[in-house]
Formats: sequence, structure tokens, C-alpha cells
Amino acid sequence: MTMPKVSVNELYEGEAWKPSAGADGYALVSENDSYSLYVRPDTTEIAVLDKTSGYRWTSNPGDAELKHENVKGQLLDQLKSPFVMTHVRTKGKDQTVRESLSNAVKDMTTSLIRQGDGLQISYFFPSKGLGFTMQYELTKTGLKVRVPSKGIKEEGEYALFTLDILPYFGAASSQDDGYLFVPDGPGGLIRYDAAHAKLSRGYIHQVYGSEMTNSGNWTRSGQRRETIAYPVFGLKKNDHAFVAIMTEGEDSANVTALSPGMKSSFFNVFSSQIYREEYLYRMSRLAAPSKAVQLEKLDRDREIEYRFLNDQNANYSGMAATYREYLQEKGSLGKKLDPVAHVPLYLKIMGGNYEQAFGQIRYVAATTFAQAEDIVRRLQERGVTSLQTIYFGWTNQGDYNMEKRFPIEEALGGEAGAQSFASQMKERGVGVSFYEDFLWIDSKSSFSPKQDAIRGIDGTAFVDGDWYVAKPMYTAVSAANTISKLKEIGVEGIHYSAVGEILLNDYESSGIRTRDYTKQIYTELLDYTRKELGTASVFRGNAYVLGASDYIDGLPSASSYDFMVDETVPFYPIVLHGFVPYTFEEGNLRDDEEVEFLKAIEYGALPSFFVTHDDSRKLKNTGASFLYSSSFDKWEERMLKEYGNFDALSSLYSQKITLHERLADQRYATLYEDGTRVIVDYSAKSFKVEKGAGTNE
Repeated sequence: MTMPKVSVNELYEGEAWKPSAGADGYALVSENDSYSLYVRPDTTEIAVLDKTSGYRWTSNPGDAELKHENVKGQLLDQLKSPFVMTHVRTKGKDQTVRESLSNAVKDMTTSLIRQGDGLQISYFFPSKGLGFTMQYELTKTGLKVRVPSKGIKEEGEYALFTLDILPYFGAASSQDDGYLFVPDGPGGLIRYDAAHAKLSRGYIHQVYGSEMTNSGNWTRSGQRRETIAYPVFGLKKNDHAFVAIMTEGEDSANVTALSPGMKSSFFNVFSSQIYREEYLYRMSRLAAPSKAVQLEKLDRDREIEYRFLNDQNANYSGMAATYREYLQEKGSLGKKLDPVAHVPLYLKIMGGNYEQAFGQIRYVAATTFAQAEDIVRRLQERGVTSLQTIYFGWTNQGDYNMEKRFPIEEALGGEAGAQSFASQMKERGVGVSFYEDFLWIDSKSSFSPKQDAIRGIDGTAFVDGDWYVAKPMYTAVSAANTISKLKEIGVEGIHYSAVGEILLNDYESSGIRTRDYTKQIYTELLDYTRKELGTASVFRGNAYVLGASDYIDGLPSASSYDFMVDETVPFYPIVLHGFVPYTFEEGNLRDDEEVEFLKAIEYGALPSFFVTHDDSRKLKNTGASFLYSSSFDKWEERMLKEYGNFDALSSLYSQKITLHERLADQRYATLYEDGTRVIVDYSAKSFKVEKGAGTNE
């Protein structure tokens, strides 16, 4: 594994540009065939003219839109500013007190440089000793906005905390038709015509989840909400829309959405870039925790790309298609899936896990390798012609000692049993992956927390109960050692539990290993797994693993039930369908069997079940107790029936989703590229397929 490289964007150099403003206060910066970029020299507000539609996007509401605005003072100043900088002190007793700066600060100085198609604006606040630089550049599809790390200045007693970039770009009112799009679960809409609770905070959540090394943000038992899996937000305003893609530094940014009454009378959505975090620390074990702000900033370039949409494309389906195109352009999505005669059933099989009994550790086997072979044989004999298996609990004594994976647990059949299982599956044309977690290490192992665990903001080894999180390179090396042994056995892939779900900083004494570093290590590991074994799959599937994963398990199908979100939509499934197979909750573990089955049909997911040979009650005192109903004998008929329903949609497996829409209350349609429509009716608890003109049936 190679050490990741960090890209650094350069600052523009040259003479200051002093433009003359037109009658509307704006000066032309640059233009291409599709767009024109303008700037107001006095305020540095910007505007982008879409030549195709004639619509003009502005960084801030204009005078006409502000006539009925009620906020005053600092909030009004921010409403007119293309940025809001929040800073903290570096000395004194009030180092956690946050203050904000906008373009209304009297002693602020600005410097403009025009270079090619781009514009650079440097801001400096002498009284604070703070400064930063923003760069704008037109593209074929819209506007690119960048904050280079080299342009940040901290020369006094203040430090940059967060930076809101274009917080009111395209801001809409309650009279407009449309919504804000936020990356909540599969996708969330905040509609302008809906009543919203009087919240002071709004929707503010970090991409790829809050920093888990900051105590209080995260617990191993799970996030309190769905983690943002993709760095995208958007806005629809009447017949026009934009989708914003955070292309650099996205893992250290919040997506923020506000509704009228919070900070203004407008709906707005933007990215708030995180440079430092507030955290709790203790002077001693007996002392009460105190608040502090990290000293070293997250030294990352930040970049957001705005792509503009009009008319029939100005909706969340168009936004998703645009993000998919971006991923394809970057080579981050992989090639399109090949058509199949039958969709695969993803079959998870729990071997077993350990329990403590009479002061001793005992492995409880629920499905031996031989029994797993029998389950697959029975399914194939009854018509399930395409199967992918994922075997859990195969390590020695289960997950009692997370480092001691070999020899393979004897109660399941040992290495000979694993080889036989892999060989039999290969003969039957069934894929075999083994599940493993290489991030979490328990205190019972020989793992060295001081040397091998990630460090939190306070500099101590991050620990949650009896569990540590391994440094990314330690994870990669552990996985590589496991891969070489599984390859000898004949296993075709590894299903990773946390690599596609958890991203973190490592606050080493020598400097911060950022989330970008972690991201690169994990994607390299997935690439290596595919090279050595054949396949790599992940749980949850954050965007950084796309293109390096053959399957995503447990993709979120519901929102976080946030008060701000009015409607859940399949944005992420639209992006993925036809490129990366994905499943939702297993068919035997759903909270609402019928509704969640229909949701999988509506969102283009594949069938998945998590089974054991023996009754799941055997596992009630083990770490696999979440399998409250898993006996294959009890679920066999349901699996066959459900597989038949999913397999009826096999012609859609490799196709893009081109449109998703709500036809009526409880009734939705998903359109595929050959014209086929899948209509799901939740009130009737049914679905139907309308074949498109491009099909042969």
C-alpha cells in the first residue's frame, strides 16, 4: 500500500483586477458557450447567467427580494454576503466563543485577480488577523468554487473555525415552487409549501458522519441518525435548479439547510466547511470535562461544483442523474453492469459467535459450512438460479479476539470445511465472500492502543467501552494478511463492515492524518481485495468507495425522520442503479415486512436474507443476537416468493433509473431507460410493471 498524496491548489498571481461595474452593479468576469460569470466589485457578490434559459443565479438575494425581509443587524449583513466566516480566539479564557464575519466588516480589505476563465477574491480582516481566498471558475456545466488552503491567513489571536461558502446562493421564498434537496438517507426534500417546525438550528450534518474521535459525537452502538453518504446538496426554484457537488474537502464539511424564520425569510442550502472542532477534555480522571477547540486546523483545499438544470431536468431525478454523470466523468462509478437473465439473491449466512458460559468462552455454531452448502443446494433446486453468499462468524472463536482470525473455527468445519464450501459454491456458480471487520479491535487482543489505535482530538487513544479503532494502515495490513490466507482457501471476496461506513481523522502528535488520508487507504484496500480475490463489497456504501465496490449492503432506504425533511426520495439509488448492486434491510429482519419490500421494489434494490441452519435462539447470548428470526426452514418459502417478485424485474438490473415521481398519495413510479415503469401502490400493497417501448416483451 502506497502513502496517499494530498493535492494542493495554487493561488492566482498577477496584478490586481479593478473592474468597472455596469448599471446593475455587476462586472463581467468571463463567459463560455453556456454561462457568464459576473461580480459586484463593491460587495464581491457574484452572479451566473445561464445563456440557455436566460435565468440568472445570484449569490445573494437582490434588493427587490429583500424589501420584505425582517431580520436586521448581523443577520441582514450575512444575507448580503457571499460567505460567513466563524472564528474563535487562540488565547484567553473564552477560546470556545464563536464570532462571525461577513463582507460588511468595515476594515475588511479585498483583492481581485482575474486569470483565464477564473476570478480570485482574497479577503483580509486586519483587526482579527484573519484572511482567506475564494476562487470562481466557469465550467461547461456551471460554476466551480474553491477555497485553497494556501490562501488562509491566521496572523493574530484568532483562528478560523468554519467557513460558509455562498450560504444564500439561489435562495428561495415560500412563494416559489420547489424544494431544497439534502443528502439525508437515500435523499430528502424540504418543500417550500410545507409547514416546518420552529427550529433554531436547521438541518446541519457532516458529510460521512460526525467526527467519531470527538467524544459525544458517536457511539459504537450506532449513529443517532442516518449518516450522509454522498457530498451533494441542491435547490429547485420554479423551472430552474442546481445540484452542488463537494469535490474537495467534502469529508470535513457540513451540509446546512435553513427554512424561513431561522436566519432569514428564505430557504437556503449550502456547505459549511469545518476547519476546527470543539471538543471535551479532562485534566484528570476525576476532573469535570472542559470545552476546548483543536489547535491545528484541518489543512485541506475545499471545492464545490455547481451544475445547473432547467425545465424537465430541474428536479431531484435530474440532480441525481447529474451527480451520476460527474462520477462517470471522474471514473468513480465503475462500468455499467452487464444484463442478467436472473437477478442475484444476496444470501448472508451466520456461522456463529461466542458466548460466555461458566466463566469460559464457548463458540456457538449455528450454520456449519456443510449446512451452508445444503441451504444453497435447496434454494437452487427450487428455482433460485443466481446467488451470492456472504459467510459471517467464520473466525476462530467468532469475534472474541478480533485479531485472532485463524485457524478457521473448527466447530464450523475448520479450513477443510471452508475449502469444501468454496469449492462447492464455485461448481454451482455461486459467489463466496467472507465478512470481516478490520476497524474495531477489542481490548482482549494483543493490539497496542498506544501504537496502533487512532487518536482523538485530545491526543489520547480513541476508545469506546472495550473497543478501539485501528489506524487505517493497521486495518489495511491486517486485511492484506487475511486476504492471502483466504485466497488459498478459495474465497472470492471480502465483505467489509466499516470501511464503507466510517471515516475518521487521526490526531497524531506529529500532525493530523485527515479523513482524506483514511479515505485513500480504504479505497486502495478495496482495490487490492478485488485484485487478489476477485470481489470486494461494503456495508452502507459512502461515496468514496464507489468504483471500488462490487456490492453495497444495507444501503439506507429511509430518512432520519428529521423535522426539516418533508419527503424521502431515492436520489442515491438513482445514482447507483445499473452500476453498483445494492440491497436494503434483509427480508427476514424488516420492521415492516410489506412496506419495506415494496420500498426495495420502488428503489430498485435486490433481494437479501440473513439466515442460519439452526434456530436463532442458540445465538441469544452471543454478539449475533440481532438475528431474532433466521432459521432457513422458517423463511424458505418467503425467500422463494420474494425472489420470484424481484426476478420479474431482471431486465432492469443493468439499466439506469431516469425518473422517479409521486403519482398520488402512497403511489409512486420509477422509470428506467428502456421506458419500463415500475408503479408501487402502498395503499393497495402491490406493484405493477409497465413494459417500455424498448423492451421485447
